[in-house]
Amino acid sequence: MSEREPTSVLLPTLEWGPVAAQLAAGLRAEDELLLVCDSADDPVASHDTPAGARVLVAGDPDGCSGKANALARGMEAARHDRLVWTDDDFERGPDWLDELVAAGVCHGPASAVPFFTGSGWWRLVEPWYGALFALLVTLQVGPVADTAWGGGVTFTREELTTDVESLAAELRTVLSDDYLLTQRLPSVHPVRSMVTPVEVAGDAGAVVSRIVRFGRIVGVNEGWRGSLVNLVVAAVGLAYPFVVAPLLTAVFVPVYLCVGERRVNALFAYPGLLLLPVTVLGARLVTEFEWAGRRYRFPESGVVEVVREREG
Repeated sequence: MSEREPTSVLLPTLEWGPVAAQLAAGLRAEDELLLVCDSADDPVASHDTPAGARVLVAGDPDGCSGKANALARGMEAARHDRLVWTDDDFERGPDWLDELVAAGVCHGPASAVPFFTGSGWWRLVEPWYGALFALLVTLQVGPVADTAWGGGVTFTREELTTDVESLAAELRTVLSDDYLLTQRLPSVHPVRSMVTPVEVAGDAGAVVSRIVRFGRIVGVNEGWRGSLVNLVVAAVGLAYPFVVAPLLTAVFVPVYLCVGERRVNALFAYPGLLLLPVTVLGARLVTEFEWAGRRYRFPESGVVEVVREREG
């Protein structure tokens, strides 16, 4: 096993679960795993962590998301030059950390590629919000080029366009850690071998909250003009269903294959297209949503409000 530079891995989490154990197992001798929770009452805070892992308490977020707040605390405590941000909502193999860091050494800031997949109501929008998004990130096409996904991204302090202290301060003012980090790195290399299925909840409330959150992150930060494209495409699909429906199915089957997935959800591409106006208008008009047990408000001002704290 070849040597690599020591790495600080930041994992916002409330409990010691399979992901924490997998990351701890992949640490090298000088690496550190920082498990960042909200409160000393969270289960992970009292867990007997293995060598190389330690728990940090970030406190409740104020003016930012819980995850951004946790990453700010982790950045302040991290000891090494090489940094990795990740999430606890997908499992990984023993070589995951080595592969990601190796990509960062070769290409500069490097990110795994998320593929948001699920059942229930999510199936209707998965072709667009899951498969197509993953493909565009992988190919570096359009506004999602150079996306730094907070679920699996590596960079060094020197690669940031700001200093760590300033980044930590900014994290405490934002909803999306991914969006902020993307803005603070000069470019991001998508690791094509690390397309990562992330299972998301499929109940109606969870799907609505996710779509509103995704939509408002883009709309509030970048403007809403891009959403007009979705409306036009949906209008064309509604006007010419017998042409567009089979065409979309023929297109999305290879899209799924390109991101390494064989899923019948590709058949929902046309129904999902017809739902795009609803998702666009919903994200435009609705300002509140649930995320990881908290309820947030994200108005046009861009100021994050925590409407309701998580229970427990």
